[in-house]
Amino acid sequence: MVERKEKRGGFTLVELLVVIAIIGVLVALLLPAVQAAREASRRANCSSNIKGLITALHTYHNSFKSTPINYGGNNQYNNTGTGKGWMIGLLPFIEQQSLWDRIDWTKAIGDNNSAANTNVNTEVAATVIPPYLCPSDGANDRGKMNNRANVAGFYGVNNYKACAGSNWANGNNIVTTPFGPWPNSNNGLDRGNGLICRNGDNQAGNYHGLESVTDGTSNTFAIGEAVPRWTTHTWWFWFNGGTATCAIPPNYKTPQILAGTQTLEGQWGDWPNNYSFFSRHPRGVQFALCDGSVKWIDNSVDIIIYRAMASIQGGETMRVN
Repeated sequence: MVERKEKRGGFTLVELLVVIAIIGVLVALLLPAVQAAREASRRANCSSNIKGLITALHTYHNSFKSTPINYGGNNQYNNTGTGKGWMIGLLPFIEQQSLWDRIDWTKAIGDNNSAANTNVNTEVAATVIPPYLCPSDGANDRGKMNNRANVAGFYGVNNYKACAGSNWANGNNIVTTPFGPWPNSNNGLDRGNGLICRNGDNQAGNYHGLESVTDGTSNTFAIGEAVPRWTTHTWWFWFNGGTATCAIPPNYKTPQILAGTQTLEGQWGDWPNNYSFFSRHPRGVQFALCDGSVKWIDNSVDIIIYRAMASIQGGETMRVN
């Protein structure tokens, strides 16, 4: 009796290559959708962070009848400086009371590179605060970076900044406005026409309550996004690290960056052109308005509207949808 051998089925090389090609096409189609879904989730979490910060700012205001104070201290831009940023004021209202309690208000920031100057404020300033970080920013070294202006060392960074206004005297976007707390000034650093400016020389006219927002709280920016990898002036403890101007367009790129001869990372010390609002989200930036709402602002926003939304007393009626 002759034994019959059954032929086993299998893929030919051509069929295997076709299957691999189909799988590759499916992965190529699905990957952008997966990435988009992940970014949508991260953006939603970022929006929640901003909402939490503006809520904390309102709670602070209810307690002290003013927005948190940003001030330059003894006006020293180095490790002897006693300046403090406005984000310190939010600490008790974002479940960081213990960190607030550790701050020594009489001491300077200190210097991590010199043991003799290191103090408790240095340790506090180096603390990573998760609500101050955007989940879409995977390049902020998990919230603690060096090369921060204006003091050497590693410090906790922030992906959110207060809006200093729309007047500016530096870089490629020089804007002077005839209104605000400091009429006809383009010193948007220390005489900003927005809610909270740098205030390096401690001017009483820079301390605002929400009643100062005569343009309407639903028409005025309070807090927007930032990217610490793109500007060294970004760390939450420091008075010169928590404010930004809308005189510079959102996610602004200098001519050198547009020409490809420089990168945002390469120009992170170019404060005249990057003391502004940035985000890692595609095509725009999220802002909290003074009324507590959160709005998406597209990069293509009309610059007149964008700047109008940044001032607190300009008399404009413009708003974003």
